[in-house]
Amino acid sequence: MVSPRTAVSRLIERRRRTYVLQHRVGSRRAPTTTHLVVPEKEATDEDVAIAQRLLNAFRAAKESGGEAAGMERVDLWTAIYQEQGRFASILDRGDPAELAPYLCNASRYDATHGIVQGDKEYERIRRDASYRRYVALMARDKIVSLAEALGVLAIENPEQGAFGESIRRDPGELVDQIADRIGIDITPPDIDGGLLKLDTGRGLFGERDANAIYTAHLLASFLNAQARPDVCEIGGGSGRVAYWSNRLGLTSYTIVDLPHVNVVQGYYLLKALPADRVTLFAESAEGRAGKGIRILPNHAISSLDGDHFDLVLNQDSFPEMNAATVVDYLSWIKTSRHRQLMSINHESRPPYGHRLVHVSVPEAVASVGGFNLCQRFPFWLRKGYAVELYSVGA
Repeated sequence: MVSPRTAVSRLIERRRRTYVLQHRVGSRRAPTTTHLVVPEKEATDEDVAIAQRLLNAFRAAKESGGEAAGMERVDLWTAIYQEQGRFASILDRGDPAELAPYLCNASRYDATHGIVQGDKEYERIRRDASYRRYVALMARDKIVSLAEALGVLAIENPEQGAFGESIRRDPGELVDQIADRIGIDITPPDIDGGLLKLDTGRGLFGERDANAIYTAHLLASFLNAQARPDVCEIGGGSGRVAYWSNRLGLTSYTIVDLPHVNVVQGYYLLKALPADRVTLFAESAEGRAGKGIRILPNHAISSLDGDHFDLVLNQDSFPEMNAATVVDYLSWIKTSRHRQLMSINHESRPPYGHRLVHVSVPEAVASVGGFNLCQRFPFWLRKGYAVELYSVGA
């Protein structure tokens, strides 16, 4: 028998699902959305070689105090890391032949918990057909929103005209139109074993793929007047924004994140891009194509004091950190005289853990001082998220 509390929780979740979508389905049946869980990927010799590079970088980060430094302050990521025990054990054993097949299908496992999909989400997707359809519909909704954000699809007006039709547009046609508008093929790399994706007929899209394309487009739009701009992303997720930024011409890019998350980012980027465009921690950048993408542990930020980034990005990350950690990052941005900060985050401050709440970026910025808000607008692809662009300096 389902407890009353469980029944209420499920009702609340079903209601929230409808609110998360940008586009209302209306009274009609939701559009049929073709989707699949990406089949399991077999590890190749290339995957094993990539795993060895990643293990070398992870060990170097740990030896320099990395993982301990990233976990000394309690926050949401402390809890997430406690849910990643299998991943931590594989990294500690240090066998590339074991790590490679795990990373090929990381969306099935605990390494991507809190990042892309994770083991618990994967199991729910496998057993719950209605949830599978919802996640696929969410990916479709993101593509429609991306088309609207780029102006290739008109925004529906609830006051007049047709309404509730955009979500029914053919996603494959929208993918073609988006690609024409931004000038590159937007088919995501086929490297996400175990991840639920929408089949558009023009490639497989997860809900985070469209998010990353739009964020990269924003970065490129804000920096298009700069000659060879330098970007730093604090908290790089799975590496998707860095990938699409590279594709859009932002080839000088640095990711700063927890060492074990660097492994997830490094795998994605080393599979999606030529190997000489990606430099891991403790690797030499000599002989690589330009500056490329650097992937660094959080404690290595002190080594970047000589770098002057044109823009520092944080997306869906600062609110999940310890407040003191956010202040430290903001102080580093200010004192290092980086030119701009772009924050793409929620401001709802929900509680978690024991007497902890998510950080409000505007409040943290105000407490540090030295930032001027230049632009603020909703993030087109995700309700409840604001894009804020700050200039640095009094």
